[in-house]
Amino acid sequence: MFPSLTNADGRPFDQVQLTGMLMSCVIGIFPSERSRKQPVTIDLCLYLNTKRAAQSANIHDTIDYGGAVKEIAFILDHCEFQLIETAVEAICRHFLWTYQADHKLPAVDAIMVRISKPSALTHGIIPAVQITRHREDYAVKAENMSGTRIFKIHDASDSSLHLLVAEGENPLDVRKLLPAAENALPFGRWTVDGQTVKNRAPIALSTATPLCFCPAVSSSGQSHILLVQCRPTLG
Repeated sequence: MFPSLTNADGRPFDQVQLTGMLMSCVIGIFPSERSRKQPVTIDLCLYLNTKRAAQSANIHDTIDYGGAVKEIAFILDHCEFQLIETAVEAICRHFLWTYQADHKLPAVDAIMVRISKPSALTHGIIPAVQITRHREDYAVKAENMSGTRIFKIHDASDSSLHLLVAEGENPLDVRKLLPAAENALPFGRWTVDGQTVKNRAPIALSTATPLCFCPAVSSSGQSHILLVQCRPTLG
């Protein structure tokens, strides 16, 4: 399913594959598709160098498989897409942007994502879109606000996805930075309004005012970053 890709020296990249993921999301252009989630199947291949992880036996030197699945689930569960093409692009941008925005995460050199939509057509026909993206395909630019770097990963009329990277131990007032924020996915160790939250456990932001994330002191080298989904305001 996934071809071999090579680096600048012609050596094949190692591959971390996640296949057969069954999830659901709002995806489609017709009114009936905008009002409910539909099942999708996701296959993903991350191209990177796993030699460091093999030598260190440290999960932080490679892809946390379970964490990656939670990231994909968060994107599909909370963002809404018109096209499969947009959904696969958002997932590619997340892994290439997020994993190079902080040096503590493993460097992902390329990614291939395939999303199938089994319920879209009849007669057993399954539409799917598969794309490959390289790190250099995206110019990663951040907006700096109150000591926080903000990357816009996905932006559409239905929803948007932002990456927030904390500098040092500065607290993040998510609503102040992104007033339309609805849901967040924390990476690493955080406290929210004084309570410890789980790594990569989605948090609904709609009921808490104010909602302040504080990076917890960590000796494991985990990154202090957030994925935040927003609903654009109409006006």
